[in-house]
Amino acid sequence: MIPQYYEFSNKTKILSGFQALEKIPFELHERGKSRPLIICQREYIDKGVQRMLMKAMEGSASIKGVVFLYRRPIDEECLTQGISEFKSNGCDSLITLGDVSAFELGNSIRIELEQERDADDADNEITFIAVPTAGSGAEITGEADLVVADPKLALNLSVRDTVLSALDIICHGIDAYTSAKKNPVSDAYAFSAIKLTAESLPVIIKRSRDKKARNSLSNGAILSGMGFLNTKGGISHAIAKGLTECSKVSHTEAVSVILPYCLEHNMIKNDEYYGELLLPLEGPDVYSETPRHERGRKFRKAIRNMIHEFHVKLDIPVCLSEIGVKRTDFDKISECCLNNEYLADYSEEVHKEDIMNILNLAY
Repeated sequence: MIPQYYEFSNKTKILSGFQALEKIPFELHERGKSRPLIICQREYIDKGVQRMLMKAMEGSASIKGVVFLYRRPIDEECLTQGISEFKSNGCDSLITLGDVSAFELGNSIRIELEQERDADDADNEITFIAVPTAGSGAEITGEADLVVADPKLALNLSVRDTVLSALDIICHGIDAYTSAKKNPVSDAYAFSAIKLTAESLPVIIKRSRDKKARNSLSNGAILSGMGFLNTKGGISHAIAKGLTECSKVSHTEAVSVILPYCLEHNMIKNDEYYGELLLPLEGPDVYSETPRHERGRKFRKAIRNMIHEFHVKLDIPVCLSEIGVKRTDFDKISECCLNNEYLADYSEEVHKEDIMNILNLAY
């Protein structure tokens, strides 16, 4: 169903593929930039990811990057240090390399710097390039000027971390497809993201360095991010964010635990949408063989079975107690969820008892 009115925006240019990194110098040169501050989490030095980026930029003599290494957690001191590095080294652009923490730090640095400069000084606009190494994609689309999705950066990512990221991609797709702000464009992105993820994940589990599958998953992350960014709203991500902020668990692990229970909570309301999503998740054969009125339940069961399989094979968490969440924190987590922006455009009112019920079932 097409809404009477909707909006969809994405200002980000996407560079995707196994030569995407090597395009960064050209993109900087086109924008008149030559000295990027490369924001990189210290852990990525050992993984060789930073080395890949620096090697890709060696092809341009005019581009001289300055590396800023940070450690979690990101706090005011870390932000101040990043701004100081940018200014003292005469940088004119930002490149974030890593996960959502790198992106958030880079985005905060850009915002602070742009607030300081003259609003009419367009020549000094800061080019912001996000280079994700893993993740769902929702954190980097829509705000960066460029997103560089190069699958070779994730070739050494563990299968377990890949699966956790893939579940987050699927969750973003579900939230976008069932949002009150859903529209034909976001539906297309969400549908394609789930299809690419579902098709590539079994291949990666068997052959973790399969380039074609890694490329598909990378594009699934981008698509899910674009769809989710424009429809932002979902109880799954509201609770996951509450768990991350209050219990300090990883976002992807929180999603892997919470998702089946949130699907169950929304089953009556979203049964038709879940039924439609059975097609990209399980393929045309399963979809066509399943009676229409059973497709929604079949989709929910398929997600639950998938997560259970990953739990057995890869120790993916399936209950909150496994990841260190305490029942005594449920009240604080629920209050955090109720104030979350992910519920601002949610299609129905969420009460504290709804969240408490989901948390208790997931414990």
